[in-house]
Amino acid sequence: MTEKGPLTPLKARYLVANFIGLAMIASVFLYAGVVEILKRVWDPFTGFGDLSPQFAESLRHVLLGVAGVIYFVILFGQRRLVARNRELLPHATFLAYVLAELVALFGLMLFLLTGKSLDFYVFFAVSLLYFWVYFPKYSTWEAILGEGPEESPPSQ
Repeated sequence: MTEKGPLTPLKARYLVANFIGLAMIASVFLYAGVVEILKRVWDPFTGFGDLSPQFAESLRHVLLGVAGVIYFVILFGQRRLVARNRELLPHATFLAYVLAELVALFGLMLFLLTGKSLDFYVFFAVSLLYFWVYFPKYSTWEAILGEGPEESPPSQ
């Protein structure tokens, strides 16, 4: 936990990014609500796509592969943005949010095409895992942006 104190510009930027991240996580749960509503309203829900089982399975595997690649895109994308300019840390954070939510959208798309809720929930879990792994910590922002309490004046 961070100490309570005045709202610094860094803390204000962090809180905005934090709020946006929480709203995006909430939207992933909203997708789960859509899945459950469709399952109950159109019981049995067979999907809106007329995909062959082989094509649906191939699409599922391709999207799972892309979801795996997204983990590394977030990792290296954040590092690269912050290495270029540490002031891009909020942008790197938003990149992580968007890509983590994209994984949930893959699952929603598969569910809408095939009607298999397990497809959605696998991608839902991966998406939430990415949000958990890459959700920003205030101490990290302090360390990267150099405004942390551990910062001491340079010695002469």
